[in-house]
Amino acid sequence: MQKRWQEIVELSELWAFNGLWAFVRDEYKIFDEARRVFLGIVEALLDQKRIKLSKDGSLLKASIAEQISLLEQSLPIDRRAMVLGKTEALLSTAQDDFDKMSEDAKINEETLWFFRDECPAAVVWIRDDGSEEWT
Repeated sequence: MQKRWQEIVELSELWAFNGLWAFVRDEYKIFDEARRVFLGIVEALLDQKRIKLSKDGSLLKASIAEQISLLEQSLPIDRRAMVLGKTEALLSTAQDDFDKMSEDAKINEETLWFFRDECPAAVVWIRDDGSEEWT
């Protein structure tokens, strides 16, 4: 894992995905790049067995590739959909609503996506002693 990614992981360790996303977005300002980096970090952490993914209190049982695919398919491909939610972003008023929001409001709403139903998984951190930290 590259040094920049390691620093992001160290800062966000034991946080929910919204924390990891916030640190990624702080470092990578372009949404597409942040999305790619976020997914790359999650995949690396799964490969290293530093995290597991869960949904509704149960660990996901799919392969790492399948879990990343699920997350990749669900994670919005543009900032407006992440800020407003997938359904809301499709409405004809969505662009106006998005444009009227302050940058701080957009940042806050981006991180809330990870607590919406459309987010397919939460992160479970694996501590050095093997215990699990559910977020």
